[in-house]
Amino acid sequence: MLLLCACASDPVVLAPNLAEGDPIKPEYLVGKWCNNRELTSTANAEVGVSTLANLGKQFWNLRASGKWENSETGWMYAHYGKWQLQGPDAVVLDRLRGDPVSYRASFRNSGVDLYLQDESGQFLVLSRCD
Repeated sequence: MLLLCACASDPVVLAPNLAEGDPIKPEYLVGKWCNNRELTSTANAEVGVSTLANLGKQFWNLRASGKWENSETGWMYAHYGKWQLQGPDAVVLDRLRGDPVSYRASFRNSGVDLYLQDESGQFLVLSRCD
């Protein structure tokens, strides 16, 4: 029998309510994020693109080292690739397989929700996971 237990987590810095054009600090992105299907659908509908109705649940962990982890359960995370902040508001997500994707990032709801917009104008909204 094998018992695996872990109770440590990185400290999370909530981003302040940033105004348009304010620079995003890397520490604002560190921590655990869940995709928010409802907010993603709303954001995409508002700009007239796909609502991503079939968006699957994802749990991301963005570490301060630049390591990007993903989990289907929200508990056991596996290495998924790398992330980095580029310029004042561009986030590059580089999966282990595939080309890097650049998103324009903005925070809403006092730093709880992270809106990522790709080059085609489509949104992916992430919310802080507990």
